[in-house]
Amino acid sequence: MANVHIGDDVLRNILARLPGKPLLRFRCASKHWNRVISDLYFMKSRSRRMVLFPLLKPFVAIDENVPAEDKTHSMVRIPYSSSEHLPELVSELTIVGTFSGIVLLAVWRPPAIPCPFRFLMCDLILYNPLTRASKVVAVMKQHSFIDHFLSYVFGFGHGETPHDLKIVRFAYMCRTSCYRWNVFDLKTSSWSTPQFTEPDFYFWGDAGVFLNGFLYWVTLRQRRFNILALNVKEMGFSMIKLFHGVDPEMLLLGSIGGCLCTINKSTTGFDVWLMKEQCDENSWTKAHSFKFGLEGNRFYPICVLGNGKILMTCSSIQFVIYDTSKDSYKTLNALETLDHIDRLSKIFNSRSVGGSSQFKVVRSIEYVESWVSPSEMCYI
Repeated sequence: MANVHIGDDVLRNILARLPGKPLLRFRCASKHWNRVISDLYFMKSRSRRMVLFPLLKPFVAIDENVPAEDKTHSMVRIPYSSSEHLPELVSELTIVGTFSGIVLLAVWRPPAIPCPFRFLMCDLILYNPLTRASKVVAVMKQHSFIDHFLSYVFGFGHGETPHDLKIVRFAYMCRTSCYRWNVFDLKTSSWSTPQFTEPDFYFWGDAGVFLNGFLYWVTLRQRRFNILALNVKEMGFSMIKLFHGVDPEMLLLGSIGGCLCTINKSTTGFDVWLMKEQCDENSWTKAHSFKFGLEGNRFYPICVLGNGKILMTCSSIQFVIYDTSKDSYKTLNALETLDHIDRLSKIFNSRSVGGSSQFKVVRSIEYVESWVSPSEMCYI
């Protein structure tokens, strides 16, 4: 059979419709195919969005590009056995943030040598879910009796330019009931001098949301929920009040249309509030209200996606993506084909009100697939 020549335009059009796993295989088909798939402009035009869940071995991802009628492959496994930096024994895992297709993970693990104290190691790892490549950027120790640290809260963002990537870390100190915070600079691979915050608020969640040069965290202060904002360039903090009613089990931060948003429970469904002006608490506006025609389940928002979409789930492990621009939703039921159903049922049925524990295991994040190497984000 004679060889059939496929033009590059046709080839790119076909390959752009494929999920990441076949692309990895097809890079090995020929040098020409590898060159086409690895092209920076091809990946940008493809812009395949995925949602990553912090379930252990393997990760689970939602492929947003699958049509609503095709539920069989909307959720996929992402094994990380090929990554030397993701340890076999993991106690907890937090998805901190994402940039250029790279996801920052905080991976908690016990030490190699047993310790009589409550002692965990926390590795901050840059990870590419598409290529499975990873790089450890920082390793931290946690002692609850020696250093008197109870927990960490993180943020991942950049200042004036994307080359100014920072990791912000808050360490809660049991003895003084306050936070010690400092910043890891990926350019110099070093931590800044620790500073202290006033002991009058607590974080509601364990990772911040990055938007337009600012990191945002939900905090609880004097029985009121607020948002702590950090200007990453100036390293200056401000506190933003939430004037609208808040259901602590439903409260979720994200961004829609370039504006910071919160998703809250209302009497009839859910409300989406937008902060129209950066760090202006007087600019909160209720932009959307919606509800589902799905009875018998209490849904929780767990991730704000691109293009005004919101990922929801419930105790029966049904996933729904609501589109605010079209006022419509689609359900995803393919998780039944995975082996995480028992684990997830326990997580969602035991959600507690108070502290960050209720968000830690269910926090998901949207990223855009890329060939960027984690090593390219560390400059020394």
